[in-house]
Parts: sequence; C-alpha cells; structure tokens
Amino acid sequence: MTRKIVQTGSSLAVTLPREVVDRFKLKKGDEVEVSVHPQTGAIVVRTAVRHFENGKVTKRFADLAQGSLRRYDKAFRKLAE
Repeated sequence: MTRKIVQTGSSLAVTLPREVVDRFKLKKGDEVEVSVHPQTGAIVVRTAVRHFENGKVTKRFADLAQGSLRRYDKAFRKLAE
C-alpha cells in the first residue's frame, strides 16, 4: 500500500490506513518502532511491545520475556555464580 508523506509542523509524517489501525488496535499516543532494514534499506514500522495493559503485564510481553529467559538461561546462571 502506498502512502504520502505529509508535513506536520516542522516534521514529516506518514499516515496509517484505517485497516492497519483497526488490525493492530492502535490509538493516538501508542508507540511504534521505526527502523531501516540493513540489507534492503526498507523502512519498517511495527508496533512497539506493550508491557502493561489494564495494570497487568501483557501476554505478548510475558511470552517474549519467558522466551528470553529460556534462551539465555545458561548465561544467566553463569553470571549469577
């Protein structure tokens, strides 16, 4: 999908189409991560990991944290010695 770059004050912005906003349940004030793919130079926009929602850790964040703990378990144990 193609979008135009628009001027907002002294900055430039890219608007998101309604279907993307709805699909990811985005709302004003939410954060997104913007990066440049090192090989292709493509601009990548993705939702930031929400750590808390309604006062609790989100399932996605908990899953990511558990995955990291499992992946680096040996290193963490070694550091704790």
